[in-house]
Amino acid sequence: MTARSISFDRIADRYDETRGGMARGRRIAEAIDPHLGEETGVLEVGIGTGAVAAALAERGRTVVGVDLSAEMLERAVARVGPRVVRGDAHALPFPTDRLGAAYVVWVLHLVADPGAVMAECARVLRPGGRLVVTSRRPRPDPDTSPDITPIVAPLEAVRDARLRPDDADSVQAWASAAGLGLVTRAERREQFEQSPLDAAQVIEQRAFSYLWDIGEPMWSEVVMPVVNELRALPDPKRPRSFRQRQDMHVFEK
Repeated sequence: MTARSISFDRIADRYDETRGGMARGRRIAEAIDPHLGEETGVLEVGIGTGAVAAALAERGRTVVGVDLSAEMLERAVARVGPRVVRGDAHALPFPTDRLGAAYVVWVLHLVADPGAVMAECARVLRPGGRLVVTSRRPRPDPDTSPDITPIVAPLEAVRDARLRPDDADSVQAWASAAGLGLVTRAERREQFEQSPLDAAQVIEQRAFSYLWDIGEPMWSEVVMPVVNELRALPDPKRPRSFRQRQDMHVFEK
């Protein structure tokens, strides 16, 4: 079966509340902004609801965005205006050698062919242009592993089996094949809070794409035990503090 990119139309109305909204957008923008260089105009591939783009606009950038989902783009327009277009990341609607900087935030695991998407990003960048990529499933810091972490661990195998791999070595190989050179590799660190009840609700609502089409046997045998264990934790309404790390690569054409 031919691989397909994943559109978030079906959860656009819940995306921000399950992903952190503008608060998380500002944290991501703070991490990637220093790596975008002097270029004011920037492309976001997979702009979603525009939270990161709006946060970069607060920092003086002008972001144009592409996304597969019309429903997500409606929300992006409300944040960044009409500088967005519905399109496929495998065929970006921009001329070759046009843009000075671009970024891709946690998108490569969702597309049909991550290597082709990286090649398209390279194509539209001018020589010397920067591409910032954040990828790979966030990893909890060992010294902050709340009681939620071991309970949700069984879902990691489900995610990895249903989404494209976007580990550091793969990202660097795709970039090299596209003619992009590595400028730096770093980790983006993030801190947030979530209660066991909130975590259980997000999972039960199938807010994550890897849960959308799971059949009843796996849902009953793998997913629901996680939900039930989260709800059974002591003081389940109390938010737990998390610190996580995620890969970030900066490339140059």
